[in-house]
Amino acid sequence: MKTRLMLAAATSFALAACGGAKTEPAPADTTAATAPMAEATFPAVPTNARTSVKYEGSYSQTGADGKTSTLALGPNDSWTLTAADGTVTKGTYNWYSDNSRILIGDDVYAIADGAVYKLADKNAPVTGPFTEDVTWRRTTM
Repeated sequence: MKTRLMLAAATSFALAACGGAKTEPAPADTTAATAPMAEATFPAVPTNARTSVKYEGSYSQTGADGKTSTLALGPNDSWTLTAADGTVTKGTYNWYSDNSRILIGDDVYAIADGAVYKLADKNAPVTGPFTEDVTWRRTTM
């Protein structure tokens, strides 16, 4: 019985010692939640972009240096390229027989709804994959 009494007393003292301790609230998480980055979409190049896409208009591309170039596709197969440094080049483009690619100078571009993709060469697939560094996005119609 004495053992039980001593055990109860020891437990009471232990609980009393813990009861007076103040607990600090956990610090608030101050890191801002970041929204996941939206993945860029790359419209598909249709089988016959010449007749199925309203491609005339301006397209822009922002390079890794943050500078923007503009490509305008106009009526009568005309084009105007304004480079990031302000240099303007004009001419007419030619359609390839698949009616989904055009030749501007020495460069081949694939036409999609809302985008123009610069291809590595005339044999490059028009199915992608595409990246932002070869993509010109429509800015005006």
